[in-house]
Amino acid sequence: MLARLRLLRGAAALLYFGPLFAGLSGSGWDQVPFFVAIFVLWLIILRPEQWPATPAEWLTASAWGAALTQVLSQILLVAVLFGIGRGFGGIAGFLPVINPLLPAAISFLAIPLGRSLWDAREAAEAGVFLDEEAERAQIPRAAADAALAIVPLLNLPDDAPEAQVSPLVSNIMYANGAALRLNALTAALKRPDRTHAALRRALVIWASEPEVVAPGLVPDAMANAFSIADGSPDLLRLLVPRAMALIGAFPGRADGFPAPTAIRQVAADGLVGGPTNDLPSHLRDDLRDGLIALAHAVEMAQAQTQPTADPVRREAPATAQPRHA
Repeated sequence: MLARLRLLRGAAALLYFGPLFAGLSGSGWDQVPFFVAIFVLWLIILRPEQWPATPAEWLTASAWGAALTQVLSQILLVAVLFGIGRGFGGIAGFLPVINPLLPAAISFLAIPLGRSLWDAREAAEAGVFLDEEAERAQIPRAAADAALAIVPLLNLPDDAPEAQVSPLVSNIMYANGAALRLNALTAALKRPDRTHAALRRALVIWASEPEVVAPGLVPDAMANAFSIADGSPDLLRLLVPRAMALIGAFPGRADGFPAPTAIRQVAADGLVGGPTNDLPSHLRDDLRDGLIALAHAVEMAQAQTQPTADPVRREAPATAQPRHA
């Protein structure tokens, strides 16, 4: 991805070279609209996060204002490049005679080259952006996309069969963008209006799969799974042994696990018997012991993965040399 990003900068050079060459060859200002159209098309393809994505967004005044700002900025940029090209031509005292379509063709060539090198949405899902401005612009749209993607999961009935829920979770929680979707689901499941029992179980299982935890593509998968299972002894009994196996196999992913203090807090306060917790006392004790053991395992893994400071080398004081008479 980063190699393609470097090649994309080369394609952008072609885009800017067109109006420079047009100014250098003495082309008239009537060609500016053609270059502006090419530059705007470049922005639409390479920076879709800066433009409205749906017809409904285009109907808002803010969208039109943002689009107008983009167009005006490209008019200014093309005019400056034209002026620089004309300045170079005046200094050199030589204006090459070329086909007036050649500079526009050079700039237009940057568009298919750039599109073949860069897919803005794919790059955004992988966490790679053209610059900080593109990253800031992508954040609200990515959050909106994640919220829209999880709606089918939240609409599942509480008693939906596992054979229906698990494939749907796997299809929606694909690798790119899964972290944002899981965060959105975890936040949505904090609302107490529905249990979402089937969805919670499927998410706990999905987030605690080795192929999800090991690559680190969803860094906080286990922390989210613990948050989803919190308050349900049955889900905690499902999660704890899986978490123990994962922390032992992948200690380098310990930062994505729940904090040991949070695990111990659940073990101390969250396993009290009552109308919502009909787990027999001996099973509650086993679960409490498992949570305490998990907290200890996470602490040990975090200690192993923390870089150790280099020992301070202390020089021995120099011994005084005896004086000779």
